[in-house]
Amino acid sequence: MGIGEVNINKRVNALKLKSAAKYNIAPEKCHIGHLVLQGMLEQPDMLNQIDAATGTSERNLSVATRSMRLASAMNNYGLKPGDAVVVMGPNHLDIAIPYYACHFNGFSMCGMDPNTALIDLKALFPYIHPKMVFCQSSNVNNVKEAFSISNQEGKIVIFDDEDNNLENFIKTYNGTEIGFRPNEFNHSKIAAWLMLTSGTTGLPKVAVIPFDTLLNGICRWWTPFTEPLGLTMTMSTFQWLSSLLIFISGPLRMYTRLQMSLPLTPQLLIVTINKYKPHVTAWTPYLLGQFLHATEKICDLTCFKYILISGSAVEKPLLDLMKTRTNAFLYLVYGMTELLVPGFDYTDSTPFGSVGKPYEYNQYRLIDDDGFDIEKPFKSGELWIKGDTFFKGYLNNVTETRKMLTDDGWLKTGDIFYKDNDNNYYFVERKRLLIKSAGHFISPLQLEGIIKKHPAVADVCVVGIPDDLLTEVPVAAIVKKNGQQFEPSEIFNLIKEELPDNRQLHGGFFYAPGIPITASGKMHRVKVKEMALAAQRILNK
Repeated sequence: MGIGEVNINKRVNALKLKSAAKYNIAPEKCHIGHLVLQGMLEQPDMLNQIDAATGTSERNLSVATRSMRLASAMNNYGLKPGDAVVVMGPNHLDIAIPYYACHFNGFSMCGMDPNTALIDLKALFPYIHPKMVFCQSSNVNNVKEAFSISNQEGKIVIFDDEDNNLENFIKTYNGTEIGFRPNEFNHSKIAAWLMLTSGTTGLPKVAVIPFDTLLNGICRWWTPFTEPLGLTMTMSTFQWLSSLLIFISGPLRMYTRLQMSLPLTPQLLIVTINKYKPHVTAWTPYLLGQFLHATEKICDLTCFKYILISGSAVEKPLLDLMKTRTNAFLYLVYGMTELLVPGFDYTDSTPFGSVGKPYEYNQYRLIDDDGFDIEKPFKSGELWIKGDTFFKGYLNNVTETRKMLTDDGWLKTGDIFYKDNDNNYYFVERKRLLIKSAGHFISPLQLEGIIKKHPAVADVCVVGIPDDLLTEVPVAAIVKKNGQQFEPSEIFNLIKEELPDNRQLHGGFFYAPGIPITASGKMHRVKVKEMALAAQRILNK
């Protein structure tokens, strides 16, 4: 290992020993909160976080001190390990304080996007039962209504309200860093993260990640990457896995976090990258494609060492374009909220289109429609996977948990894969996105790929809508490229050339000004379906 390189497993073990000695406890009693706090305190002058939108920053000692004071106040308020705390807001410098305080004391942290709708809050609060919510003043009325509808009560701390902000709460409940020690609790039983599923295909659920699972997962994420890092940039809020990982890993991996407290725009991102030159970030293919085409000569991406790309399949033209802009390792990750970690070992030698080879520490199965294992290559089936870093079920939702987890611990991903002769795995389709029309399954991704071949199509999203005769039919939302015109028959003919009659675009298509996306940069198929139901669709004559 070279000078300055970081072996995450050795780093974690060293922090455990130091924390154990400091608090006079056994190393195995040290949880990730102990390690993060120790990591900050042993490098007090290192920059912990930078807000690129305001140009402000904060060092490790300040973040650690504020977080200890808040954690102390939360204890004094009456919170116990395992109590749920919601943290929602933009990525300003205060957002990290309740985040770290929860990890110090064993409070189960549920990160939410600041734009979370009232309908989602009302659906989630009966499952989460939050004892405390940290949010902006713009969220307060919705939070209060969600508490009321679910017959619950909880403390609301408001980041941008001087009478109810962090400092006021700390003062009211006598929070102090003096003599502070993180709470001790059962790491395998208490949830560190209550993670919302994306909600792109329905209402979000709450995935449970215990403290010991989280620490194992962090080590798995960073084990392949030992190069020293200066700045790691997050573009998403706490509702999304990439942001949660970047926040928790900073003191462990010894880097400074770069974030933006204003809504992300191409202009802000360009200025941020050109000014700060971060080494690591995460993108979805959808947002990456938009960014690359809009910033060809005005944003220098050569600063990056690692770029994680996840959320959907990556098309080869996009990957090739990205490689002309940076020499960074493009880490194409197959993952999902419930997995926490990458599902496969993706390297520079992974063939295009593959998500990589199985990890030796996980078990993998491909299951056919009749429930039998598939052993032969090039035969597709649902991926089942078993390991020690995955979620432990959906919070207070036995029905949904049983749909995902078998009694003997297999996680049913709901994704269709096949493997080649060299044991490389290939993603085919998300099972729940398949459209069942007249007894036949139709792939939205396949239709989207064909429609995108038309030179006048900038973007497309295919969804299924109800049909009295066929049960369900596919409909395409099409975004024109620079307003270019074309005959509808051109789209239908493209599909007819490649697919049989039972997999045509029987629901037609409509023109959309843009494809709605979630806060994590994925196509919001629920909203596209709503658009399709209300649109005047063009049908094949």
